[in-house]
Amino acid sequence: MQGNHTYTGSMFITQVMKQLLQTIIFVSTLFSLTACQEAVQLDDGPDDVLAFESIALGHQGSVRDTIEVILRSEAELLEALQKVTPLAEVPEVDFQQYMVGMIAVPTESGGYIVEVKSVEQTGDEITVNYVLNVPAQDCITVQALSLPHQIVQIRRSEGNATFVQERERYLCGM
Repeated sequence: MQGNHTYTGSMFITQVMKQLLQTIIFVSTLFSLTACQEAVQLDDGPDDVLAFESIALGHQGSVRDTIEVILRSEAELLEALQKVTPLAEVPEVDFQQYMVGMIAVPTESGGYIVEVKSVEQTGDEITVNYVLNVPAQDCITVQALSLPHQIVQIRRSEGNATFVQERERYLCGM
């Protein structure tokens, strides 16, 4: 009986030693993972979304280069308006409170539409996101050089501007 009890005691000690070893391995692994971990900064998106309003659209102009500019004075706006022909008169802008974004993209035919989707600011970087809507093959379009453009009034902010273009094809259902 005594031999059997000793055997059970040695099994118990072996079991405890096994659990203790597993615990030590687990704790050391956990410690090594947390000790080597780098600080990861998540991209929370823009610091600020700048309010904007479309103030002019058009399809004609006198340039064949893409225009993506932020204008911060009336003189800059008047100079830029020499390059495009909006469909209606551009309203007066209070440059103390606003700035103007102008996007014009030359195309080989009509039917294209420029549409600003958002204006965001992260640090001192302003990002203007816009879509160039492209007519599908089922659309009947004018076969002539075109300069689709949009002019937007944006809440004034300082910083360098970057323009990000996406292209989306639309169907006409013809």
